Amino acid sequence: MWAKVLLMVICGGMIALAARFDPTRSRSLLLSGPHDGPRMRFITWNIGYAELEDDSRAHTKDLQAVAATILSNDPDAVALQELTDEGQLKILLGYLRGRYKGAVADPGNADRIEAVLVKNRDVKFDQLAAAGKYAIAATFRPQASFPEIVFVSAHADAFSTARRRMYTGEVVDWARSRPNGAIVIVGGDFNFELNPNDESHLYSDNVKNDSEAYSYALKYFRDLGRDAGETAANDRRIDYLFGPPEKVLLRRAEVLRNAATGQMDHWPLLIEIVL
Repeated sequence: MWAKVLLMVICGGMIALAARFDPTRSRSLLLSGPHDGPRMRFITWNIGYAELEDDSRAHTKDLQAVAATILSNDPDAVALQELTDEGQLKILLGYLRGRYKGAVADPGNADRIEAVLVKNRDVKFDQLAAAGKYAIAATFRPQASFPEIVFVSAHADAFSTARRRMYTGEVVDWARSRPNGAIVIVGGDFNFELNPNDESHLYSDNVKNDSEAYSYALKYFRDLGRDAGETAANDRRIDYLFGPPEKVLLRRAEVLRNAATGQMDHWPLLIEIVL
């Protein structure tokens, strides 16, 4: 009898100690306390229209709604795809009330361009060539004592997996060649079709190319939006935010499904990280 009581006391003590020193609980307390590193939010969003429209590029009449979504979510940087020209970026920056700086990529052989926006701080913009197209990158520091952030806005070909594979490889190679210590985030519409059972669309000509392109990205980066779900019409997850496998802690990944307006067929993907 006394042996059973003693065992129950010991067992209760062990449970209490486990609850007191639970590592998950300790991490949670640390993350929400005053010793957090800086938190940063990033959005990637293809603001173009469905291919059924006469002009599937971004429509100027939607830019005020795009700005409202950006302002309400307060990201540190935004990657946008399928703008028609630099004039649309200037209109959008006006709607953003001077809170962001931005730049666009050259169109290359495409009829639409990518843009990157950074909350108003010192920032350097660079273009990178990839598979006959261009992506646009912003380099900035959240605080003087923290490492540089390199944020890329990219858009891979919608119709050829061979060109997607080449484009992805060249963007990834540029991103991983940034100076040691920089935190690199690559956002954009990569159009990967990774579900071989879904052949109901006209975009994919070789699932193997997409699988290998995605795998190459994962060789160097982490798919930060992996668990957020589909980002485009027809249950497609084709918009991505890739980041370093280490150096940052992912706090949130969410697809903002109420943000699309007009005939947009993509929703913005938002992540929040801790440096």
